[in-house]
Amino acid sequence: MKKHILILGLLLLSMNVEAQQGDGGFPKSHKLPAQELKQVQKQIFSEPNIAALRSEDAETDGKGIAPWRFGYNNHTQLNTENAGSWIELADGGKIWLLSITCENALTVNLTFENTVIPEGNELYVFSPSGDFVLGKFTSKHLYKGTLGAELVPGNTVLVEYYIPEKNKNKAGFVEVGTVTHGYRSSNEFQEKVFGESGSCNMNVNCPDGSPWVNQRNSALMLVSGSNGFCSGALINNTLNDGTPYVLTANHCYSNPASWIFRFNWQADGCSDPGSSPSFQSLSGAVLRARRQPSDMCLVEITAGALENGTVPEAYNPYFAGWNNSNTPPTSTISIHHPSGDIKKISFDDNPASAEQAMNSTEPASSWRVQWDRNTTTEGGSSGSPLFDQNGRIIGQLWGGGASCSNLTSPDFYGRVHNSWEPAGSDQSNQLKHWLDPNNSGVEFIDGLNLGTPAAALDASIGSLEGAAGTVCSGSVSPSFRLINLGSTVMTSAVIEYSYDNGATQTINWSGSLNMYESEVINLPVNNLGNGEHTFAVEVVSVNGSSDENAGNNALSSTFTTYPNGVEVQYDLQLDCYGSETSWVLENSTGNQLATGGPYPDNFNPPLMSTEWCLEEGCYKLILDDTFSDGISGGGWCSTTGYVTITDASGTIGAIAEEDADFGATTTINFCTNQVVGVQDLENEHTISVYPNPTNGKVNILADVSGTKRISIYSTTGMLVTSFSTEADTAELDLSEKATGVYSVHIETKEGVVVKRIIKQ
Repeated sequence: MKKHILILGLLLLSMNVEAQQGDGGFPKSHKLPAQELKQVQKQIFSEPNIAALRSEDAETDGKGIAPWRFGYNNHTQLNTENAGSWIELADGGKIWLLSITCENALTVNLTFENTVIPEGNELYVFSPSGDFVLGKFTSKHLYKGTLGAELVPGNTVLVEYYIPEKNKNKAGFVEVGTVTHGYRSSNEFQEKVFGESGSCNMNVNCPDGSPWVNQRNSALMLVSGSNGFCSGALINNTLNDGTPYVLTANHCYSNPASWIFRFNWQADGCSDPGSSPSFQSLSGAVLRARRQPSDMCLVEITAGALENGTVPEAYNPYFAGWNNSNTPPTSTISIHHPSGDIKKISFDDNPASAEQAMNSTEPASSWRVQWDRNTTTEGGSSGSPLFDQNGRIIGQLWGGGASCSNLTSPDFYGRVHNSWEPAGSDQSNQLKHWLDPNNSGVEFIDGLNLGTPAAALDASIGSLEGAAGTVCSGSVSPSFRLINLGSTVMTSAVIEYSYDNGATQTINWSGSLNMYESEVINLPVNNLGNGEHTFAVEVVSVNGSSDENAGNNALSSTFTTYPNGVEVQYDLQLDCYGSETSWVLENSTGNQLATGGPYPDNFNPPLMSTEWCLEEGCYKLILDDTFSDGISGGGWCSTTGYVTITDASGTIGAIAEEDADFGATTTINFCTNQVVGVQDLENEHTISVYPNPTNGKVNILADVSGTKRISIYSTTGMLVTSFSTEADTAELDLSEKATGVYSVHIETKEGVVVKRIIKQ
């Protein structure tokens, strides 16, 4: 709603920004003579050390450790008893006025604490010109005496507290606990860093964003700790009751009682508008759950401006659905407020992968995405939702290197799967208690538009397993979950599935599923050749009728099978200087298969675990250190790094702690413990290494005609010896070698056999 404010007897048209926070209304001070207003007590805060603040920001922006800081907090106790000016009004009421200036600030915002507003009294915050007014605030806008007020452009704000004549004996109490000096915002337009984000960011209402209107309406910006921007999203629960839960990042956490939630701050179209768009705000929340290993924070908005316990319908709220399964999405989007700017959208058109990242102590803590369509995220995007291809939240932004100047760098989102019901958790550090309060056990639900009833017949497919990503064999055994999202009991369903767009197979399911109940359906094993494949499954009908919501009836996946693949695990224990460490995995022809690092520096460095599916053969892991001291730690770092590479047969490559100081680079040569080239090589020939274990002498028998090359490697990948022979037998003497496990590689014209031998 446009505001028309009378100030000092002049009619001033409302501001460029329509900022709706509070119930609307007009400060009473506009009726006062100008001379009387000049006598109002002023509180002036000097400018902080901006250079030092920006230097600190450079160390934290995008690291997933704090909100994107836009301001400096001046902590104070300015209240109706020790500051400001009391002015009697002609009607018998009175007002308390306080002028607050932050020298050279771009914006000023206030956080009220210990505040009591009796019914009938009113609180306002506004700019001196009157073109930006927040309020009126009443008792319903407080949560435990706390209220966070939106950012006011410029360096000065006025606070007005009005007590009508009938409430002269009900003065209440108002206290400004924090005055935030805004120092980071756009020079072009000072209001709330509008236009601050990088130019490559795509406005959410560009054509690419048109399929995601509901998800757009769930995404919001929040102000944390009075001086930091983060992003978040309204998220649904299985009661579909509109409980105003907001999912954001744990590193955005501060006392949520003072948080400000900004809705619908977005461009109407694809181009940036000439001035800041309108928005609505709510203030105040209570913490429900938070968890560090997956960077999750869930709060519930408690603002008195809620309608029937939820966000007002005028805000067009959408409570996004979620998916807590472990299944990688085929594509993802994120909607966010980069650098506290208007709402943007980012696209990863490829599957995300589960990885241990952001110094988490937990394997597969995060979804790794790499943005497409020239889109990105930035500081201030932290906590933003990651939606899967079905528009359901699967994570919240933790951090990463993506920016307009680094479009190929990945971002990492803490996974809903990890935050759902982790081992040993309770309601304070899990999502399940809050988002599945009726203990339905479903793995995903769709979103909620207020006032829209659930469909009667609505079957959904979810939790696709066994036919996604990399399959380290030639056969797949898919399974999926059939879920009833409709209000009618599901008693039958016709389901079809196919591989590689081939012949369709039909399942005639029968049973009894109430709303949100589900059943896992396992499909027969299917043998496929080496290479890339597709799988698709779809519900055709429910209870003999058409599904009323066909948008969630189908799932498909792309996966790659390796019939002779070997599952290999790579464990890298970093030292504290992760930023110095990076690695490359190469095959025998020198092609890069995977890379990693550099990593964040950390006083308690994590163990980084990566799983590979490798074809049978030999490989090189090249580990680099820019400081030329390997992963040995040193200085104030008490952690020494190490490496182990294992397959089903045991360790096939390693760097022990005593060898961690390898200088600038080292190479681990390793081979998977299977035959390369001819699968039945050992069935057609006698190939053996004996005695095993050995005290020194080793006999090698390989009755394969032609030249054989025999190589022995230590577990660190170092070549011990290598030679060629035409004979079927050879003898090696390891008596002078250290005790431990060695790999014996026997290369023939038909393939390679790798044997393990233990030197005692």
